[in-house]
Amino acid sequence: MIKEIYLAYFDLLGFKEFIQNNSETQINIRMAHFFRDIELALTYNHTKPNPNNPHELIADLSYAKLNCLNISDTVLYWTNECNIELLNDLIITCFLFNTKFNMDNFPVRGCIIKGTMNKISGEIRHNSNNTSYSVQCPYGKALVNAHIKAESQSWAGTVLDGSIVNDLLGTNYQSILTNYCHKYNVPYKTPINKEEYVLKLVENIQSPEAFSNAIKSIYNVFNLDNKSTDSVKIKIYNTIRFIDFIYKN
Repeated sequence: MIKEIYLAYFDLLGFKEFIQNNSETQINIRMAHFFRDIELALTYNHTKPNPNNPHELIADLSYAKLNCLNISDTVLYWTNECNIELLNDLIITCFLFNTKFNMDNFPVRGCIIKGTMNKISGEIRHNSNNTSYSVQCPYGKALVNAHIKAESQSWAGTVLDGSIVNDLLGTNYQSILTNYCHKYNVPYKTPINKEEYVLKLVENIQSPEAFSNAIKSIYNVFNLDNKSTDSVKIKIYNTIRFIDFIYKN
């Protein structure tokens, strides 16, 4: 059933190049890193021992309050309904995801939005020809609009759509905008002179050393996995400009 929900859409930048330029073994290792951080954000970093390896900690999904789906280079988090408490959970989850990926793992850009969506899910069906069929298909205006807004950005960062901000203003959860966001002129591919709320990449930067380390982290994630930076220089530049903005503010 199509209903109104809150949705976060993330796009991994340079994913095709990552696949093309690395061995299958390295790709599998890094994909495991992606899954780990997607799940940790979903659970507010709550962990438990891995039942298959008690010396390893994994995300404790019993803490998850949101839905999550990862399709190749796209990561989705969404709520079951338009509930302001769930929106609070979604923004905190996205902050953890956005910070961990962009500062330590893999560059992403994203959008958090309100809109209508449905998801059709089915179990995996196998046959005697050793083939399988399954349906995991989210669809709706929220997904389309989030995709358009995320893809139009030219940096590694995440913007809150006005539909999200309007629902937070005047509520007991309005402080989440100052705790986890900045108002900033988002760098779009087509110039748009408009301040919007965006997720902080880091909590704060209080020293020149921390500022220098944050810039190095941005360069590192764009360079990891044998990715070329020639085609993404403007995205790196725009992301570093945001780090500079955080430092100065």
